[in-house]
Amino acid sequence: MKNYFILFVLSVISIASIAQDRSQGRRGYDMSNFNGVVTGKVVDSLDRTPVEYATVALYRQKDSSLVTGSLTDESGKFIIEKLKPGRYYAEIKFIGYETRRIGGIAITPRSPNINLETCSILAANENIEAVVVTGEKKMLLHNLDKKVFNVDKDVSVEGGTAADVLENIPSIEVDTDGNVSLRGSSNVNILIDGRPSMLTSMDELPAQMIERVEVITNPSAKYDPDGNTGIINIVIKKRKEPGYNGMVSFNAGSGDKYSAIASMNWRQEKVNLFASYSFRKGEMNRYSLGNRVTFFENTTDSSFLDQNSTGQAKMMFHNIRGGFDFFLDNKTTLSFTGNLNFRSFDMGTDLFSNSYNNFNSDFLQNNRITNNGYDGLGHEYSLNFKRKYDIAGKEWTADVFFSRRNNDFLSDISEEEIFNSITSPDVFERATNDDWMNAFTAQTDYVAPIGNGGRLETGVKAFIRKSDADYVYNVFNTSGNIWEYDATRSNHFIYTEQIFSAYGIYSNTFADGKFSYQLGLRVEDQLAKSELKNTNTVADTNRLNFFPTAHIRWEPSNAHSFQLSYSRRVNRPYSRVLNPFLNTSDKYNWSQGNPYLEPEFTSSIDLSYNLNLRKTKVTASVYYRDTRNGFSRNMKVLTQDDLNAMGFDTLGYFPTLSTFINLSHYENWGSEFVLTQNIAKWWRINASYSYYYSKLYGDVVSGADEGSSWNVKLASYFTIGKNVDLQVRGNYRAPSVTVGGSGRGFHMIGGAQGETKEMFWFDLGARIYVLKRKGTITVNVRDIFDTRKLKYSSWDTNFYSYNENWRDSRMIFVGFSYRINNYKMRQTKNNEMDDSFDIIE
Repeated sequence: MKNYFILFVLSVISIASIAQDRSQGRRGYDMSNFNGVVTGKVVDSLDRTPVEYATVALYRQKDSSLVTGSLTDESGKFIIEKLKPGRYYAEIKFIGYETRRIGGIAITPRSPNINLETCSILAANENIEAVVVTGEKKMLLHNLDKKVFNVDKDVSVEGGTAADVLENIPSIEVDTDGNVSLRGSSNVNILIDGRPSMLTSMDELPAQMIERVEVITNPSAKYDPDGNTGIINIVIKKRKEPGYNGMVSFNAGSGDKYSAIASMNWRQEKVNLFASYSFRKGEMNRYSLGNRVTFFENTTDSSFLDQNSTGQAKMMFHNIRGGFDFFLDNKTTLSFTGNLNFRSFDMGTDLFSNSYNNFNSDFLQNNRITNNGYDGLGHEYSLNFKRKYDIAGKEWTADVFFSRRNNDFLSDISEEEIFNSITSPDVFERATNDDWMNAFTAQTDYVAPIGNGGRLETGVKAFIRKSDADYVYNVFNTSGNIWEYDATRSNHFIYTEQIFSAYGIYSNTFADGKFSYQLGLRVEDQLAKSELKNTNTVADTNRLNFFPTAHIRWEPSNAHSFQLSYSRRVNRPYSRVLNPFLNTSDKYNWSQGNPYLEPEFTSSIDLSYNLNLRKTKVTASVYYRDTRNGFSRNMKVLTQDDLNAMGFDTLGYFPTLSTFINLSHYENWGSEFVLTQNIAKWWRINASYSYYYSKLYGDVVSGADEGSSWNVKLASYFTIGKNVDLQVRGNYRAPSVTVGGSGRGFHMIGGAQGETKEMFWFDLGARIYVLKRKGTITVNVRDIFDTRKLKYSSWDTNFYSYNENWRDSRMIFVGFSYRINNYKMRQTKNNEMDDSFDIIE
């Protein structure tokens, strides 16, 4: 009995103590200041990459009522704050992925902070029970403000360049000279790793060095507003896996074309080192023909000019890239990247011209032989600092970037002229151009969660650029056997620009996470100065501009989403079209810049819809752009009165003069449609259709003030067994009239004075995996039917011209690549896996 009594007393004391502790616990916590927090990171279950802009909604366990929510940041992290004690569950949603529910979330006074750590979500068309290993990325992803194109999936670009990669992406077009346009306009800002690059051509960058391409038609305020139609950001490969991994690749093509790439990455504890080297060598034959008819005022008299040319270019590129990431701790990283680029061109061109008229028997023949030599050196350096914090989604970065480009150009010209069977003495000329450009960027950005599930991004940036081009023209004096300086055709032009900017962005969700939005504003102050040293002509500009942006997305279900976006952008004239020097080096085609050319400003609205089913992916969009002060090339045939006013005597021929002018404004409407369809386990297709319409206002010639165009791209992928992929790709581009035409500078075609003609071509590619899939053999045939020619016409009240340009386009490439320690196998569903244009919003 005594023992039972002692046990009873101890039980009472224990119960009382527990009750007292709980009572004191309740009294000890100030619930008015209580702040429960749930954090975590959302990643793709297949490749473990962060999922940005996924919605994380928190519900009460007892009645499933929505409490609050948050958006993931670019690293996939999220934070939900100001939670009261209780039991909750979370739902993670992102279009194209299965909704994931996470239960058992208990917020208590003793455990106010819950870290869900890494939360993986499964793509809607994947089967978690499948055991076949492929480990492939999706080819096309959609985020709130950009589309991401993974290059690894495109068989047809193996052995090619960045130009080949871009022309296979919906909405992007690349002409035969490598000029890039987006949604029918060449006014697009092309970046390398998020920064302007010293690359002078997309042909300098091998396709195998590219990891992905981001297409941003309505960029947020975080990005520079340059480029009326948006931004194309090319992201270079850089691995961070532990240990050593690398890749070597060799390619050979018809026409003496060769390329090689070697890259490596080494990660050990706090240091990650990476380096790559690429080499390209090739020859390219170029051809052109053209004719022009000039009409004389108030008469039936006309003059005619027929021209054709052949040329061969020899090209050599070397690119060395390297750097390191130093992880100061698990939240702080310091990175350095350097890039060195050597490039050389040698090109010889024979141009034959015949000039005649219908009112006398005069006949002028001209043969101009030009041998150009070009050597360039570019180097870029970036230093980057990144700091993450214990609060998920909070991040601070600081970046410094410097680049310099040097170009040395030499052109030797010999000219033979026959007028009415009388041969003139040969003329020998030499042009040299020594130019350089420096660019410096410093910026800092800060991201932090704010309020109830919101996110705030802000930053400041300084950009300083200076270019110097010294163009010297000499004529050979045969009697004195010396080269004489020609001041009338030489010029020295200097351009400096400073842009200081700041931006702010706020993003959040509402309505149970079905709606997400982003609002931003960027402010820029531009200071620019152009100076023609020969004539001491100086033009100064000082502009303060505001660039608002807005994005909103509605996801009624996992299969459907709608998005509406707006941005204001700018296209600033670059130095070449600002230089007021009159260039008469080509006697039949003169050019002169306009130092008072104003930037053009564009307001853009984009509405898109995305459908994501198991075997079918569809994205459709419509857009509208209104551009003020739109500038375009203006070309006219000079009359004798014009020549007299410019100080020229009778030449015996009438050259064209090209310059740039501002139109009052122009409008663009357009639509896009992209389809990805799995037809069978071994066959899938990607198809895209783009339509755009342009209406021009201002100094526009009749018949070129409006027009429409469209293009179609179709790719068909076949899987044969486990180790063979085949790809057939076709492109068709309809005739078009656009304000800027295509091309750059004075080489623009079409525009407000004409149109480009239709163009089409087909490519074929095959990829074979060998050596346990560590090695790859590729075979590609470009432009199978040799149909890729650029045709265009221009006209005004007193002339009409037609031209065709083409180069070697039917080519065969054979390549081999080998991967070292970097091929990761993951579980996913075989054959049903869509590795083409997987559309995820």
